[in-house]
Amino acid sequence: MNQRLFREERLQLIIELVKTRRKVHVDELAEEFKVSPSSIRIDLTELESRGLLKRTHGGAIAATKFQGRMVTQTSSLELRQAAQQAEKMAIGQAAADLIEDGDTLMIDGGSTTFHVARHLIEKRGLTIITNAVSLLPHLTAIPDGRIFVVGGLLDPRFETLLGDMTVDTLERFRTARAILGIDGFSVDTGLSVIDSAVAASKQKMMRLSDQVIIVGDHTKINQVCLIPIAPLAEIDYLVTDSHVPVETVAAIEACGPKVIVAPVMVYDEGEA
Repeated sequence: MNQRLFREERLQLIIELVKTRRKVHVDELAEEFKVSPSSIRIDLTELESRGLLKRTHGGAIAATKFQGRMVTQTSSLELRQAAQQAEKMAIGQAAADLIEDGDTLMIDGGSTTFHVARHLIEKRGLTIITNAVSLLPHLTAIPDGRIFVVGGLLDPRFETLLGDMTVDTLERFRTARAILGIDGFSVDTGLSVIDSAVAASKQKMMRLSDQVIIVGDHTKINQVCLIPIAPLAEIDYLVTDSHVPVETVAAIEACGPKVIVAPVMVYDEGEA
């Protein structure tokens, strides 16, 4: 394997090997990645701390503590916007209902925050900070809204500005609320995403906002991704859809956040 891999890339490949083989050995991984066994041991310890595998003598096995699935990559924003549209539309309205006229908020990119942005047009006097190019058509349509777009490197996968410049620019602001999408949401392992640059911007927005609102449809529940963001206790609201089982809602609320369940409109066959 390419020895020039970034560490997070190596961690992701290790997780994929664990998923495929169910167990891995330190010496074998060291040979495959052309790094020292001590580096692999550090990697395995890090992945165990994230709840993504379980260390064993001489290696590691797949984690069993969470009931969910491991996610290591995502589809394009366009494809994600086409999935679970009814659920995301309902979530978008419910999340927008938490925003008051005159609010200050940060909002990042994603197929669900896209629908939140659509409903913010009903609000007045908003000040919004975003790194999401994809949201601008909706945000700039908000009457008397003040929109700040942070700098950074445009990642076409997410249509979002990311990197050190993004994180540094966010530091200039403080807001009442942050509205963030998420790749994975688990009672056992908390919030997680697939990309380290996305993780950095989300974590910064969370730290700079008084209230954190996470939006995600039922397919994100019990998903675990490579990069941890925060435990559930650090968020205030999860806005999701009515396909989430009531026992799951109760388990999430036991960790701290308030869960808002958005009812999903069901159409009869042939109805537009």
